[in-house]
Amino acid sequence: MKLCSVSFISSLIGLQLLPLFTIVNGQQATDSCNSTLPLKDLAFDSSHQCVEVWRVQNYILRYARTVENTWSFILSAPDSSAYIGIGFSTTGQMVGSSAVVGWITSDSRSGSAKQYLLGGKSPGEVIPDQGDLKIINGSLKIESVSSRLYLSFQLTAELPRERLLYARGPAEFFPSSPDFRLREHQFMTTTTISYNTGNLSFYFKISACLNY
Repeated sequence: MKLCSVSFISSLIGLQLLPLFTIVNGQQATDSCNSTLPLKDLAFDSSHQCVEVWRVQNYILRYARTVENTWSFILSAPDSSAYIGIGFSTTGQMVGSSAVVGWITSDSRSGSAKQYLLGGKSPGEVIPDQGDLKIINGSLKIESVSSRLYLSFQLTAELPRERLLYARGPAEFFPSSPDFRLREHQFMTTTTISYNTGNLSFYFKISACLNY
């Protein structure tokens, strides 16, 4: 049986430089738009934008246009022993969008990140290593630092799609070889962002699904 709850919220906000605090696996996982990124070999400089995109799940998105038609993204989220993902949509809907998904397994602490084509709502229609995002080779990776996940990648685009989806998978389920199939997200939301101004507008669905 699957139980889902859905709510709708509409609002418009600017950039929020607010600290985030959460407890994950007994440790404090912190990040904010005022924090220094604890990562190396990044193409970011001091001009990058930072947005608190999903406060209830403590998701922070950093992005920058680093060179002409090249955009760098870092999605930061608490390490809750689940996959995290960001989708780029033309309609604001999941179906038909392309997503970047990353995870670090609880046992081996090995990390993986892939592009997925969200072709439908059934698991067989969510296809790994497919999608229309032009991800620069070697830029897609995920790291865990101080109980937070950092999913980073670079895109080639004049302007990336502004309707973005965010998801968190069910705890302790990780895609694995050979098919790397995703289980349905546990939590998901959508937003619209203005890359030029950093303003974030919400008219989104928050869904929570539990399979049992």
